[in-house]
Amino acid sequence: MKLVYAIFYEPESISAIFLLANLTSVALFSLISGAWPLSFVSTTVYAILVYLITRRLAIGHQYISNKNLTGKTVIVTGAATGIGRAAALDFAKSGARVIIGVRGQERAERIAQDLMHESNNGTVVGYDLDLSSLANIKAFADKVDRVDILVNNAGTIVSSYTVTTDGIEAQFGTNYVGHFYLTKLLLPHLMQSRVVNVSSFGHYFVPSNGIDFTFATLKNSYSRVHAYGISKLAQIWHASELTRRYGIKAYSLHPGGVSDTHIHQRNRLLDRILFQCGMVISKTVQQGCMTTLFCALSDDARPGHYHSNCCVREPSNLACDQRRAKECWEKTEELIAARVQV
Repeated sequence: MKLVYAIFYEPESISAIFLLANLTSVALFSLISGAWPLSFVSTTVYAILVYLITRRLAIGHQYISNKNLTGKTVIVTGAATGIGRAAALDFAKSGARVIIGVRGQERAERIAQDLMHESNNGTVVGYDLDLSSLANIKAFADKVDRVDILVNNAGTIVSSYTVTTDGIEAQFGTNYVGHFYLTKLLLPHLMQSRVVNVSSFGHYFVPSNGIDFTFATLKNSYSRVHAYGISKLAQIWHASELTRRYGIKAYSLHPGGVSDTHIHQRNRLLDRILFQCGMVISKTVQQGCMTTLFCALSDDARPGHYHSNCCVREPSNLACDQRRAKECWEKTEELIAARVQV
């Protein structure tokens, strides 16, 4: 029941229902009457109105902050494209010193220069960050001397079973374990800071008996949706445990359905085409980063909780399970300890 309520709460769902209702009404009316009664001009006006209303419903709530972030340091992972780049640009425009984590040092520096130009000479620093490599994460963290806001945004979706440099299932290792380790290394700087984990609505689709942190049972029957959901569920648990264990203001969120992000670039061509067909009921990257900004800056965001559409929302029952959250934390500590020299 919670899943059904959550689905119909999301702006994309409301937008889709409105569009589907109009298309169905048009089809039924034409079928019953045997003809379309409106003129070409009336039909055009009607189509434009339906499109504009559909787009507005899909956008949902917007968060606009006037906070001056001068003197603050913000780290954004995965800021090369998508909502991470949009959020980094907004932070830079607000006066923050922004550190972006991007794969490849030259690429990171180039994107940092682009963001500085787009933000009207904001301060942006680009460092190489590969969240699928624990050694690379350590090298990145060693360069950081201050953090006021950490946005764990980077993510990946892969179609088949693969592992990271350290032998961890790729989505779990990159989306979650990499961010867990980065946060752990930066912990001395984070006690008075905010940590924002960009999770996903996809966490709802993880069955309570389907969690295997070793992914041994998934090697022969790999489901990218299942694996992705587990990685995003773990990010929610991570945020809640950070607040419970250390009192850190940590937040998790669903950014909404974003059409022009590059997270699906590794998927099959048909999947990418279908995803792009949903653009009319999805958000742009600027609209998709609104809940990220809300969690990073708003006093209305609640530490330890899950957010969506710039509001506090209830995640799945599994995401609310504190025992599982504690178990996930401990398993992750063991996973990392077995692969790095402490």
